[in-house]
Amino acid sequence: MTDTPFQRLTRFIRDREGSFDEAAADLFRFQWERNPAYRALCQARGIGPDSLTDSRQIPAVATRFFKRTTLFAGLPGQAAASFSTSGTSGGPSNKGRSYFSAAGLDLMETGIVANARAMLFPDVERTHILVLAPSPQAAPEMIMAWGMDRLIRHFGTPESGFLVGPQGLDVPGLLGKLAEFTRQDAPVTLIGASFGFVNLLEGLAKKGFSIRLPKGSRTMDAGGYKGRSRVLTRAELQRWLSDVFGIQPGLMVNLLGMTELASQLYDDTIAATAAGKTPHGLKQNPHWTRTRVVDPATLADVPDGQEGVLLHLDLANLDTPMAVLTDDVGVMHARGFEVLGRVGADDSRGCSLTVDELTRGNA
Repeated sequence: MTDTPFQRLTRFIRDREGSFDEAAADLFRFQWERNPAYRALCQARGIGPDSLTDSRQIPAVATRFFKRTTLFAGLPGQAAASFSTSGTSGGPSNKGRSYFSAAGLDLMETGIVANARAMLFPDVERTHILVLAPSPQAAPEMIMAWGMDRLIRHFGTPESGFLVGPQGLDVPGLLGKLAEFTRQDAPVTLIGASFGFVNLLEGLAKKGFSIRLPKGSRTMDAGGYKGRSRVLTRAELQRWLSDVFGIQPGLMVNLLGMTELASQLYDDTIAATAAGKTPHGLKQNPHWTRTRVVDPATLADVPDGQEGVLLHLDLANLDTPMAVLTDDVGVMHARGFEVLGRVGADDSRGCSLTVDELTRGNA
């Protein structure tokens, strides 16, 4: 029986079977054949499976097109799930949407687990995971909620869970669990959108609350640091997390995630710390992704150290175009890339602003 693209990509992500360019060409042919809207874009640019010689030639789709076109390599009604962007700039009609088949969800889960094991939990098998965000049941269209649920399933204890409900963040429940885990000397992983953390820390600061979580506790925040009323730097958030929770700086990691991408891109802080190396705080590409910094007008790569727009190639994107041109401004360095902000707009990712609204004023 002939392998399917899903099976071959699963082996590439899980076992590194084959080369990146071979896997990218395989997925490109699948998406060309199954996704009419994407095929039309590729034909307009003069690129097809038979003319492709380098993965850099794969046409990228700008994030704005996810708001206008159904980009799904399947028949209408076949999607097992769909996730939407927050639509924070322009209202609900400005939301983008990504669709996933059952196989696409499985492939995304394979990537989430492999990357988290390397970048978030390189030194632990199981830990208490508390998520400062709604559950997938409460927020079925939030891709962050779906991904965090997979982290709990694969790395969390039975006491793990989500702490944002209809009334917002359950602060008494959170503090109760933190106190219990601290008495047990059991490490905790706090996960949430960046400004979910900021709202929590602001509320706890007003109450004069602080605690020293057990050694090995860590945080993972996703998104940017610009909220509705203030701007925070990464260093400021780290100092605040250290002051309130006693988290070691080497155990605080930031994640770049997008509704249009199945994979997440972590910085190297925890992975480097666990390996006894000095972190650079730069985003890292797992082996099934590539990130380029390009000139927005020509889409040509800009030199390392020069600002441009981020273009991601994600082989975990089974059902939607693997090459995504973002609205993020960034810089490529020798050891990873840096996200500087958004093109002419807000520099927070959508999930961070969504959770900002859900957690504001609850602490």
